[in-house]
Amino acid sequence: MNILAQSQLSERIATYKKIALVFFTLMLCSNSFAAFNDIGVGARPLGLGGAFVALADDSNAANYNAAGLGYIDAIHVGVTREQRFNGLITYNAFSGVIPIGMLGSIGANIGILAEDSEIYREQTLLFSYGKAFLKQFSIGVNLKRFSTTFDETNEFVAGNAYFTQTSASAISVDVGIITKPVTGLSIGVAAENLVPADMSISEAFTDSVPRNIRAGAAYRLESIAAMSAQGATVSNILKSSLATFEIALRDGETQVRVGAEVWLGKNVAARGGYGVKTGVDSASTVSLGTSVKIPISATHLQLDYGFQLLTGVFRDNTTQRFSVNLRF
Repeated sequence: MNILAQSQLSERIATYKKIALVFFTLMLCSNSFAAFNDIGVGARPLGLGGAFVALADDSNAANYNAAGLGYIDAIHVGVTREQRFNGLITYNAFSGVIPIGMLGSIGANIGILAEDSEIYREQTLLFSYGKAFLKQFSIGVNLKRFSTTFDETNEFVAGNAYFTQTSASAISVDVGIITKPVTGLSIGVAAENLVPADMSISEAFTDSVPRNIRAGAAYRLESIAAMSAQGATVSNILKSSLATFEIALRDGETQVRVGAEVWLGKNVAARGGYGVKTGVDSASTVSLGTSVKIPISATHLQLDYGFQLLTGVFRDNTTQRFSVNLRF
């Protein structure tokens, strides 16, 4: 075998190794192809370990709890770029929220996931609405469309009898609520994918996007700051700090997530989070994050970064997420 042929063979083997890893990752949760895993959107939520259902207070709100839109009183626009499994999988998301006065707020989001061999691609499109009542209760709803596409010209797909079709799409609905019973405390619940969304690409298996139930609480430490006997520095840090907790149930698995956020002055934030998943594939995650605010006239620009280290079946893999958020 000549050098050129050996090089081509090596490249081919490397490509198929990547393909195998992608499909192994995506098929872990069931015997069939499992799309639309709950990976979340936005670098700020990632830095909080994913515990965002009770906060949902920025451009990422609808992806965690559409009820959060009811408390948003300014235009938010966000862009997220994510690299998962050391760059093997990428995820890009674009989102926006627009208040419409007494009627509440509306939002839209598009998320696109792809892997570097370009064989597989999935897309989620959300249209959202949320409204708060008496500032103590808010309700929201998402109408979402899922779609997946496989490259039918690729020999891995074209020569695979598993594929009955190479694309699928379906519609589903999310519903969420947030209540703020006392100063500083938010409690949120969201039920996702309530309408069955069949994304099957093979007659051998039925593959529906699983329902996902989130419930959690977030507490802003402003009230503690008011009672603190510590100095001004500690008091100011507490005023801009929060802690958050979430539990999620999806497809026989339970995930518990906790996170904390501290603003060090007006323009720099630090975050940390931890998560544990129990079920078929037990794992834990450790998350870190930061933000920088850049005031530009009446526009507030915020740059967010989140990093997550995974263990269990995904050990030694990392996720990096970058977000740009604008508030007008």
